[in-house]
Amino acid sequence: MAKSFFVSTLILFFTAILESSIFTNISFLIVVPDFLLMCSIYFSLLNGKLYGEISGFTSGLFLDFITGAPLGLNCLLRTITGYVFGLFSETVIISGIIMPVLSVGCGTLLKRLILIVIGILYPSCNINIYGFISTQFLFEFCANVLLAPLVFFMLGYGKNILSINSTKDKIDNA
Repeated sequence: MAKSFFVSTLILFFTAILESSIFTNISFLIVVPDFLLMCSIYFSLLNGKLYGEISGFTSGLFLDFITGAPLGLNCLLRTITGYVFGLFSETVIISGIIMPVLSVGCGTLLKRLILIVIGILYPSCNINIYGFISTQFLFEFCANVLLAPLVFFMLGYGKNILSINSTKDKIDNA
């Protein structure tokens, strides 16, 4: 478990660096696709709700420190998302195209809903909230949904290292 946590933390750290410093400088992107959300959802679906909470909190902490967002905003948002998707770890098969698209689409909607609720409850945080029907949200949603199978496929190469349960145990129990 320690090895899988260390590897997933490294993946989240480098993804946070790429997302916040390289992809934000690409001028033709309206909004940067949320690769950290995709990775957190993958880790949650692979390992369960506790691991999803930990990976969500870790990715949110990296993002809060790198971007200068209010400390704890992304931690809360991604911890809740990791827990929710970790609930489905036993029932969802993460290979293929349909489930990554559906799970990341629902994760993007959940992220936006939580941000709207936090923005309403704490208006002094000055969170840049754009609504469900805006070009920024639609671009982010479409980019996340289209890139989800690719991200899940790439993370699938390290499934044996990233999983806290061996795949042999899952085959024997079935």
